[in-house]
Amino acid sequence: MKFIRRFFVNPAVPVEYRANFVHFYLDIGWYALLAGSSLNFQNVYAARLGASSFQIGLLGAIPALVSLLLAIPAGIWLAKHPVHRAVFWTSVIYRLGFLLWAFLPWLFDAQGQVWGLTSIILLQAIPLTALSVGFNTLFASAVPTEWRASVAAKRNIVLSVVFMGASLGTGWLLEQ
Repeated sequence: MKFIRRFFVNPAVPVEYRANFVHFYLDIGWYALLAGSSLNFQNVYAARLGASSFQIGLLGAIPALVSLLLAIPAGIWLAKHPVHRAVFWTSVIYRLGFLLWAFLPWLFDAQGQVWGLTSIILLQAIPLTALSVGFNTLFASAVPTEWRASVAAKRNIVLSVVFMGASLGTGWLLEQ
């Protein structure tokens, strides 16, 4: 437990930055929990519903296509708004999209669920693009240069460990 505490609250980090760093770690941890328990299984879910290979391909391709088309407009939009607020609200909107997944079985038949999931992923990709573009600016403004490598490395560790645990745990639950 002491190791985990020291991992998140390094005494060498100046006090004025500690809260921001911890928030960065917790944010990526919650995202990893959400992603590890849902994104890993969206293709399996779609396949079990009878999705075609084209539909399964769309699930992975749509976010990349939306990012390709909207990255520059998102950057222009972000230049006109306070970045910290824009990043916060785009992350909230993106993550709220996952709640819509839960209602698909009650609203649609199998094929409707596949297209519903595809549509939700398309809509989620819009705020995700702005979030991805804006986060780089937010990170650069909140983390001094001398701490960026350390904070980024710890975020990657948290992402990897929590994502892996969530994926394995969710897979185990689905087998039960």
